[in-house]
Amino acid sequence: MLDNPPNLTVDSVAKEMKSLRRGTGLGNPTAVSGISLDLRSHLLGEAVPLEEETSADQIMLLVRSISASVELLDGSLRMFVEVDLNLDPEHGHSTLTDRQESLAAHLGCAAKTIRRKSESAFRALAVQIISGTSFAAERTMDSRRSNVSKDRIDPAGGAQKFWNARPGSRIDIVCSEIPEEERPYFASPSDRNYLRYAKFADLDTLIHVKTGLARVSPGATVRDFAPSEYHDANADTLIVIGGPPWNAKYREFLPQLPFHFEPNALGEDDPLVIPHLGQLVMGPVWSPARDLLEDLAVMSRLTLAQGTVVYLLGGCLTLGVLGAAKLFLHGPQSARNIEYMAGEVGQDDFVLVSEVRRVGGLTDTLDLTTAGPLLLMTRANNAPFDVLADNSQRYEGVIAGS
Repeated sequence: MLDNPPNLTVDSVAKEMKSLRRGTGLGNPTAVSGISLDLRSHLLGEAVPLEEETSADQIMLLVRSISASVELLDGSLRMFVEVDLNLDPEHGHSTLTDRQESLAAHLGCAAKTIRRKSESAFRALAVQIISGTSFAAERTMDSRRSNVSKDRIDPAGGAQKFWNARPGSRIDIVCSEIPEEERPYFASPSDRNYLRYAKFADLDTLIHVKTGLARVSPGATVRDFAPSEYHDANADTLIVIGGPPWNAKYREFLPQLPFHFEPNALGEDDPLVIPHLGQLVMGPVWSPARDLLEDLAVMSRLTLAQGTVVYLLGGCLTLGVLGAAKLFLHGPQSARNIEYMAGEVGQDDFVLVSEVRRVGGLTDTLDLTTAGPLLLMTRANNAPFDVLADNSQRYEGVIAGS
């Protein structure tokens, strides 16, 4: 590659790349003929004479070079650029407006949100192009696709950042506990066959989270507690498992959250209430034979001024709590979900609500890049939560609300 021409700036390259979005975008490869001589030379890796007309071979090389740079973007950014440039067949339309509206409908958000995120994505693309790695990118495209398909969570990738679980981090887990009157006798420390974990309520989720974090960051220190045992405040990450009825630690965070669970007697559902959305109420979905079909996974992230990142894993029932964990700790699907959330909220606080299905006794969670969440609310700097996406109309368990 040539040295970066001094008159290629992030703003100028981003502007030229955005000019390629007009009409059918790169669906018409000749669109690249209109980019500046300096940028053409940079992308081709050779000086292009001023008087020379762009040949068919050069046009295809330019398209390949731009596409290769797009491939090296983070997955969430890449999605916006691919749709705008008409490189994504799923949203292939003859106008930019139609493509952006198609993506907005797919993600369950407003078109203006797509346009805003697209601006950031094209600046990232400009940086990628100016860095001079366009042709190097082409050589890494196949290996990138291979890495995405691996059936694991990359311990050095986005999962560590998402969970704030880098090597040496201290992670405390506070798991819900069964009320004393409901516990088996061997949950008592005075029993000769005492089992400490017998008092933990969401034990499946606790095991899933601990084993998942061990894959994500083997060098992190992970400890678990019942709410009655936890009196600390110095963790890098605090993960609270189980909703407020059986987790006193979860209840302490409720005043900061834009929702609550409506408490009912033991054996009845505790539906989710969202005052922000006209007192929207949603609960589990049952078959006519009273088999549980769906629950709500409610994942919240709050960042404290002291630096502790708090994750609250909730649900109307234990199925939803486990589903909240599996959204971001369950193989390649979790990696895609983490990329999706990074693109939507960055490091801001959020509340994510998603349906969780029970299929043949298995807990089946969504790929957010395919379906989008039921609800996504975010805030920055302790401001009030704003609704970023609302797809609640697709959920069968809506009980009341506007």
